[in-house]
Amino acid sequence: MKFFGIGLGLGSLAGLGISLLPNPQTGHKVKEDVRLFLDGTKNDASSLVTSTKQATQAANELMNNLPQAEQTVKDIQNNLTDFQSSIKPEVDQMKENVSNLTKEAKETVDGIKNEL
Repeated sequence: MKFFGIGLGLGSLAGLGISLLPNPQTGHKVKEDVRLFLDGTKNDASSLVTSTKQATQAANELMNNLPQAEQTVKDIQNNLTDFQSSIKPEVDQMKENVSNLTKEAKETVDGIKNEL
């Protein structure tokens, strides 16, 4: 940030110097142009400083909340693993029931075919 400020200051001075070179415009107009340029530069610098502070605050907040977010993800993973373990016997039983029903349905259809 220090080097940016130095560069900004040198750039502003160079712009001021160039704007004061012989110019067909009147001295008042040149002064007004320089004032507007410097005001714009000042506003841009202020916006940059504000944006930098906001970005720094957001980064700090993110870093502060990251451990809690990581723990929440781990908790969700553990809960999901526990849930999968708890429903496995029921899912296995359902699979067996579907298999038995499919077998019985096939036998029924085959029996009906034989009777026809």
